[in-house]
Amino acid sequence: MSVRAAILLEQRTRTEGKSRTEIQQLIEDSHSEIRSVESQIADLELRLASLVERRDRERLVTHVLRYIISPIHLPVELLLEIFAFAICEKLQYGCSKHFQNAYRVSHVCSHWRQLSFSTPRLWTGPINVDVEATCKAGDADGFRSWLARSAPMSVPIILTGKLQRAETISSHPVLEEILAITPRWRSLWLSQPAPAWFFARLGERSLESLEEANLGPEDDGTIAFASLDAAPLLRKLHVVPHPRLRAPWAQITHVTLMGGRGPDICLDIIAQCANLAMVSVDTCSWNLLPPFRKRIPLPHLRNLELEFYNLWNETHFMPFLDSLTAPALTSLVLYFGSPCRWLESAFTAFQLRSPHLTSLELSFASLTSDDLKVALFHAPLLSELELHYCTHCVDDDLILALHYKRDSEPLVPLLRNLSLRGISPTTLSENTLVGMITSRWQTDAKEESQAAPMTIPRWTRVQLGLQPTSSKFSQKFENIIGNLKRTGLPISYSGGITK
Repeated sequence: MSVRAAILLEQRTRTEGKSRTEIQQLIEDSHSEIRSVESQIADLELRLASLVERRDRERLVTHVLRYIISPIHLPVELLLEIFAFAICEKLQYGCSKHFQNAYRVSHVCSHWRQLSFSTPRLWTGPINVDVEATCKAGDADGFRSWLARSAPMSVPIILTGKLQRAETISSHPVLEEILAITPRWRSLWLSQPAPAWFFARLGERSLESLEEANLGPEDDGTIAFASLDAAPLLRKLHVVPHPRLRAPWAQITHVTLMGGRGPDICLDIIAQCANLAMVSVDTCSWNLLPPFRKRIPLPHLRNLELEFYNLWNETHFMPFLDSLTAPALTSLVLYFGSPCRWLESAFTAFQLRSPHLTSLELSFASLTSDDLKVALFHAPLLSELELHYCTHCVDDDLILALHYKRDSEPLVPLLRNLSLRGISPTTLSENTLVGMITSRWQTDAKEESQAAPMTIPRWTRVQLGLQPTSSKFSQKFENIIGNLKRTGLPISYSGGITK
């Protein structure tokens, strides 16, 4: 039986034979009892609230007392630096743990939460948005709160996925929140080509904090609509070159030109960048020698990386170097995706215009050992040499030229780092290779015991890598490498197959 049914039965028995006036009096008596009970409840609630307040205060007292007797007391400034190390991470492709790290720190205790929420720089890690992901309820509010905590500082922005699937900004609430703070963008990284409407919206907004932009490795024709003129701090730009692309070229110091576009359009863009310190170009070589063009002066250029691709054999890449004058150049990387003709005289002329080269890396180059020896002769300051799968030039003649003899100066007398990958015992004698390596290495004890120490620096790194299908050098060679490693020589040896 329910409570209501039991009370009904009880009151029917209680009022049996009573008049209406008597029952009305019973009702008044019940009202009076209700008022009395409510008064008692109110008193108890006041007392309970007082007890809860006392409890919370004592909890805070306990927390403070524990803080006082703690064996370690960190100043707020030092604690914030620890937070920064724990939370912040280097910007990486497509992922970031900054969100999780920041929330973990802020949820340890109320003191840490207050400190982290009041320190904007802890919330300035990479903002990674997958524009193809479906927005969940509350996502936009979460991003808005995060962005508010980092204000007014600038933040890196990463947009992954195809923006074309978001037909308008309003169709992606999180993207709308991100675009609302374009003046605070420190960097922009796009994994896919952006639609024209996206670049149009950027052109309407200020990019006053933007320092670096990566507009994606491909172009579906929309890059022509991009305009970065409103970015006074922009210094680093990664982009597929297009003649209609608008950017503050004169202030760019680092440029990466992707997409394998023609060399002429790449040179046209480089010619607009008078303050370049680093250039990386993915382009194609010329089938026929182009007309000579006026040389581009790059007085601040220190690092140059060029990748050449072409469907034809024996194409021309040297006109690209012919077009540049880089007196401060220290590092040169050349990667050949197809055979390109090496012109010794043209490369020597480029070296004479860049006399301070300290690092040279060649991959799949078709030059001969004689060509390379001439190039090394004109690079007396070279300290790092990397030759990857340059099968026509890494032979005994080259290795013998690098051999150190006390009565004569070898090629590249300042060489410290050497990397030879894609070598083979069929083109290179292991005795010649070991002899060259050991001639440029000696321990401290051996050097002190000699009356005439070496006049060249010792190795700081040697890397040897055989072709994957090549046979290995002999066991004797491997034993010598092991012994050299035990003397302190930082040498590695890998690759090849055992027959």
